[in-house]
Amino acid sequence: MSNLCVGGGGDGGTDVPGDNGNCYGTGLAIACFATPPSGNQTVSQSVVVNTESSPQCQTLTNSTAWCVIAAQTITINSGVTVAATGMRPLVLVATETLTVNGLIDVASHRGVSIGPSGDAPGCSEGTPPTGTSGGAGGSFGGMGGNGAGVGGNAGTAGATLAPTTLRGGCPGQNGADDTAPGARGHGGGAVYLIANNAIMIGGVINASGSGGGGGGNSANAGAGGGGSGGFIGLDAPMISASGVIVANAAGGGEASGAVSTGDFGDDPTLATAPALGGAGASTFGTDGGNGAYGTMLGGQNAATTCTGTCTTPSAGGGGGGGAGIIKRYRATSISGGTISPPPT
Repeated sequence: MSNLCVGGGGDGGTDVPGDNGNCYGTGLAIACFATPPSGNQTVSQSVVVNTESSPQCQTLTNSTAWCVIAAQTITINSGVTVAATGMRPLVLVATETLTVNGLIDVASHRGVSIGPSGDAPGCSEGTPPTGTSGGAGGSFGGMGGNGAGVGGNAGTAGATLAPTTLRGGCPGQNGADDTAPGARGHGGGAVYLIANNAIMIGGVINASGSGGGGGGNSANAGAGGGGSGGFIGLDAPMISASGVIVANAAGGGEASGAVSTGDFGDDPTLATAPALGGAGASTFGTDGGNGAYGTMLGGQNAATTCTGTCTTPSAGGGGGGGAGIIKRYRATSISGGTISPPPT
């Protein structure tokens, strides 16, 4: 991401005890620099940032566990994707205005990538499933849905979190079975935007979780729970959103049957509709629960009965993940846009 860099000049930001006056941010992320960031930077090509190793992560004067990229103004053009992975959250700092007309993608994607700081330690794991039961969805801003109890105890979701440090969302539980359990979905990543003047979002910021895996076909296997949504922080005196800001949860997987493989839960694709739990591939296992979205902060429990031809299920589906967290700082509201879950 060579077109985002830190230089000298500019005005100082928020005061932090013991700092040099070049600090920015008021909430969970306060970034302090030796000299104020400068330059009017435009991102015109899609990039992927590894928050652990990217040389574009700047050196700060305060100790942090984030990847911080800063400039005087930052503009992400329409049609451009800034994606991030790694164990550290992504923080973007503009000493003036930060404009997002493209896509900031810190979501987790099933079978592809985990968003930055997704599945960070400290999640409440709940009670895992036994037998051939389904795993629960991950809990973060909302509770995950429970798995279906078949041939043992259902996976039950852990408690929600109120983070005191910047972090990503929480994973679901693996399904239960010795040979072919469905894999858990991953929690969405974390991104934090700071601007001294305004944040304007005409594009998309996505911090959603990834879907739970279906049970394998070598046994009657429980399915995995969906991952929770992640964390989006917006810190500016004015926040305008004509686009989409989303930290939705993923669907839980479908359990397998004796001779069939269960279906995976969906990753979220729309802010205004749930990511669906796995369904339809197996006639002997139960379906997964849908992920949280909108004002429905809790994930859906997995189905307890078959939707196919069986009368007694042989394995249980996974629960849908719980909602992520969208936080605003300094601004009294966020005008316009489609935002899920509601910001606090």
